[in-house]
Amino acid sequence: MFVSMQKRMINLGGLVLLLPLLLLLPLLLMGCAGSEDTPTLPTKHWGDIEVKVETRPPKIKVGMVEFVVIAAAHGRKPSNDLVVSLRMEGREKWHQSIQDGFLGVYRRVVNVRDPAKDVLAVKLRVKKTDNEKILYFPLALQQAKAVAAP
Repeated sequence: MFVSMQKRMINLGGLVLLLPLLLLLPLLLMGCAGSEDTPTLPTKHWGDIEVKVETRPPKIKVGMVEFVVIAAAHGRKPSNDLVVSLRMEGREKWHQSIQDGFLGVYRRVVNVRDPAKDVLAVKLRVKKTDNEKILYFPLALQQAKAVAAP
């Protein structure tokens, strides 16, 4: 009986130590949420597909930058039947992005040499067809929005 009572005390002690962490967790997660002030690249359209590009880090810097391409038909239904490739315009090699589930989200890291002059080229191709389109996103437009924001 004494052994089982001791185990209960240890379990209660662990709970008492975890309780403050559980109370702080929502506050910590709120700090990770994005803000409305995050600069974005302009949205482009290809037929009924709306294409948005986000970056990680949110403000583009020289070096490796993750580009997140979000494709949605009519702005709502995920376009998950695409092959999305990225490159900086003027460079030869296309980099195929990784599809993030069936959410119409595609990710790829690309090297940025000059955020003021580089232009991201996004090649969209519908799977199992020859139907494709290249959209261009000047990175300077994100920089201009960041400067114009109060």
